[in-house]
Amino acid sequence: MDWIIVASLVLFACAIFSGVPIPFGFLISIIFLSITKGIDPSFLLPVGFTSINSVTLLSMPFFITLGYLVTGGSIARRLLDLANAIAGRIPGGLGIVACVTSAVFGAISGAAASSVIAIGTIMIPEMEKHGYDRGYSAALISSAAVLSTLIPPSITMIMYAFVTGQSVAACFLSTLVPGVLLTAMFSAVNVYLVKTRMPSVEILPQISRAEKMTLIGGKTKTAIGGIILPVIILGGIYGGVMTPTEAAAVAVVYSLFLSLFVYREISAGKALLFLRSSVTATGTMMLMTFFAAILSRIYAMEQVPQMVSKLLLSLTDNKILLLMLINIFLIFVGMIVDALSGILLVTPLLYPVILALGVHPIHFAAIIGVNLGMGMLTPPMAGILYMGAKTGKVTVDRMLKPIMIFILTCYVPVILLTTYWEPLSLAIPRAMGLIR
Repeated sequence: MDWIIVASLVLFACAIFSGVPIPFGFLISIIFLSITKGIDPSFLLPVGFTSINSVTLLSMPFFITLGYLVTGGSIARRLLDLANAIAGRIPGGLGIVACVTSAVFGAISGAAASSVIAIGTIMIPEMEKHGYDRGYSAALISSAAVLSTLIPPSITMIMYAFVTGQSVAACFLSTLVPGVLLTAMFSAVNVYLVKTRMPSVEILPQISRAEKMTLIGGKTKTAIGGIILPVIILGGIYGGVMTPTEAAAVAVVYSLFLSLFVYREISAGKALLFLRSSVTATGTMMLMTFFAAILSRIYAMEQVPQMVSKLLLSLTDNKILLLMLINIFLIFVGMIVDALSGILLVTPLLYPVILALGVHPIHFAAIIGVNLGMGMLTPPMAGILYMGAKTGKVTVDRMLKPIMIFILTCYVPVILLTTYWEPLSLAIPRAMGLIR
């Protein structure tokens, strides 16, 4: 491979490690390549502007706004109360509540960072009060927060669909089964650890069946507004009533109405603050997309994807080994950049390889989603790990052991299943007629 291309990738990695914001990391590589390759800058700007003029990307600001509204309002609290009423009185019940609520929250916001804040702020003190180690609680909730990038709607899958030109709905469904499987495995491992290693954990006192049904009924009544949100989003999309953008916009309006006029737990001023924060986050995302599109076009001009494909295929013609190498590469990328940046960076490079291997693009959506999701928990970058530590007010070293347990017992098996058993990611999209 051309040493200048390699140098641009090294320069990008060095910029990220030194604390440069990711959009400007892409920009540094663009400037370096423009100078060394003699590329006319006037050619590059239209490429960037064309890339962000996309209907697919239009849904992302709405989902980001929805994440802020759900996190800042009481919707997450009410969903947690309902889950606690259902599962809180079994061994490890509070941990199960955290996992399941993170999955449900993912079906609303699609953002892992929002999930850590919304679920962690409420659950970590509650779990500590019932005997859970604070570091373990933060690790469990951080691990489960990544479910928000897998349970549809997922912002990372919207970005993958944008980069590859695939169906957003099919990409959403590709990670559904891996996400549900991870939810079940997190819950099971949590129950095992509580039973075998945490004798201090208290179990909520048992109540009669009639009392439990009354409690669940009451909590369902208060949480029904939040339960309707994923129905609006997913039902609208897969029922053919709305596009993902329209569903996200309707969900934002609904959540605003719910928070302001039904629950009345946020003020108009606070709602405007959430909208302002979402505009800032959207601006950062669009800037990153702008520069990443330019960098991808330069790589395409220099035939870098073909070089990567040729390099990998020259190592071995064994599909199993090649998919393993791709997984290792994706995990490494996930360790140094966030999931959105990872998709923008590596999808154009690896797409020719997976097509040459005969891997379905929607299957690859699930592979890249699960791998980059795990990368959000693995140092040195590990954005969700650090956010979990900040939310839980614990040091990262107290979280590392339980995080590694969840990675080895849950993430690694699901990555392997997703990679080598195609129906796990393709069965539902095929059943719904979204792919052949």
